[in-house]
Amino acid sequence: MTLEKPTDGILEQKHLDDVWFQEYQKKALFEELSLLNGNAEYRKQQKEEFIKGNIENPTLDYPKLETFDFDSKEQALLTLKKKILAEEKNEVVKQVYRWKLNERIAQLRALEATRDGNDHRALRYSKFIFGGPEKEIYEHTIFQIKNVVDEKMFSSDSDISSAAMRLNKELFEIFMNNENTINPKEYNIPDLQSTKDGPEYSAEEIKVAFDEYLRKNNLEDWIIVVNPETTKILVRQENKSVNIPVDKKLSQLELEALIEHELGTHALRREKGERSKLRLLGFGLDRYLKGEEGVATYKEQQIKGSKGFRGLDYHFAISLALGIDGEKRDFRKVFEILKDYHFINSKKEKGVALNFARDEAWNDCVRIFRGTTCKTPGACLTRDIVYREGNIGVWNVVKNNPEEAKRFSVGKYDPANPRHIWILEQLGITEADLDNLEA
Repeated sequence: MTLEKPTDGILEQKHLDDVWFQEYQKKALFEELSLLNGNAEYRKQQKEEFIKGNIENPTLDYPKLETFDFDSKEQALLTLKKKILAEEKNEVVKQVYRWKLNERIAQLRALEATRDGNDHRALRYSKFIFGGPEKEIYEHTIFQIKNVVDEKMFSSDSDISSAAMRLNKELFEIFMNNENTINPKEYNIPDLQSTKDGPEYSAEEIKVAFDEYLRKNNLEDWIIVVNPETTKILVRQENKSVNIPVDKKLSQLELEALIEHELGTHALRREKGERSKLRLLGFGLDRYLKGEEGVATYKEQQIKGSKGFRGLDYHFAISLALGIDGEKRDFRKVFEILKDYHFINSKKEKGVALNFARDEAWNDCVRIFRGTTCKTPGACLTRDIVYREGNIGVWNVVKNNPEEAKRFSVGKYDPANPRHIWILEQLGITEADLDNLEA
């Protein structure tokens, strides 16, 4: 990087990007993932036809994209980018917004490719935004899976042993030399175990605990809602809300871990970032998501314990789709592998395990193939590699540069991304700022 460091006079301002942050908020926000949701009844029918084998691959619908005004949204982003590049005097702030707006434009064009059924274009933009899975991490993942496969091939249950042998043939006999796998111990993740126990909390009690955390941390702009329409806890950055399913129940340990994940990371980093010298940290620097989920899962692991890195299933599925092992795959081929894997890895009773494995494989595939036609081998949404690669990245930061952990809550950035560290250093944003932010 050759950009000049801002002068001390500039850094004395309360915020460096007040004007641009306000304009970004008005022109650059759209919920790209919710735009990929479909009609629940239609997708249920597709699942039934797919499971029965009546169709080779499902067709996912994207009704919200049909009415989305791509042209006006992209023009607004391009106009804002041009304006910032022409008027912003601080070269670092200018570059930060250039990178962020380029990412948002790419996200918009990826959605447009989805609407048009252009899988290759959608994949190209997905890789531009999120990258692809690292082969070394895939090899680390496959090492763990091989241990399960090797054990289950000798199961006395013929269905389990047959599923394990199918996996062994697909994953190891043809494409993967066992010597290329990486022992997870080489990553040196602490084997954390928690002995905490406690009562079970209902959705309303979870809401009370969330509200109390927000109050104590001066995050009173956030709203906690018990929502009968949602099936999982959902944090929405756009309107600062957390939705809790009406039938959600958590143990004390799960509740404490979830608070650190959802509020102590996603909500807190949003608020601290918005109050920092660079307000864009509230929405996140470009490509911040690995760091966001990495910090969230790391904090959760400090409470809940862990024997390994998070996000194995999604990283495995995306690696299979892209053909990290040599064969690109469509929805059906990934589904069959995941179904066998979830089945042999389940501790549930056999009949329950079979249905569980099928549903988990379907849900995983819908998640990673959303945004595509599901029919083009190698085309998928690579977004969800961020959980595993982000978790590994943050653990490595804590191991190699433990002082950086003090700055994790200053905003939404990736502590394992050297470019992000450069930005914070150039703008003088340090852990000390956390104590100076307004309540």
